[in-house]
Amino acid sequence: MDAGANALPRNEKGGIAISKEELKVAWDFFDSKASGRLSAGDIKKKLSVFYKNLSLKEVKFLLNNQPEITFEELHSLLRDNQLTNFDPVKEAFKVYDPHDTGFVDMGVVRDFFRNLGYGDISEEDAKILLQTADADKDGRIGLEDFRMMVPFGQPPDSSSSAPR
Repeated sequence: MDAGANALPRNEKGGIAISKEELKVAWDFFDSKASGRLSAGDIKKKLSVFYKNLSLKEVKFLLNNQPEITFEELHSLLRDNQLTNFDPVKEAFKVYDPHDTGFVDMGVVRDFFRNLGYGDISEEDAKILLQTADADKDGRIGLEDFRMMVPFGQPPDSSSSAPR
């Protein structure tokens, strides 16, 4: 287990603590119709952008074998998880680093933007994304840079009292 997984806040069962606020960010990405319910089809459609070979069986497993799920049901399911040797940010990073180079592949980022319906990223936009995300200024986005972009498991920013 790496330092990133050790640093994650834990729930009462020793699993990864997942706040309602963090879960809501992910929920809103999947619930693009704001229906308050997610079906296996809704989840598969969004996840297939990132995981090309994702099967419906795997998606149903994520839904606890239910045909659909509400936010509260999902939160209840995840709240008491016992995931101790899992780093969700590192797992998410792997999607952006499919060749295991240790760095985000900007071609993959471009594909994701296009496949999610956000259009093409120009060279200038790609440079801005890289400059913004490259915290250590080595010209690449590594896992630790990625961690700084993904607020999961990090304490809330105390310098700002404005809600997200």
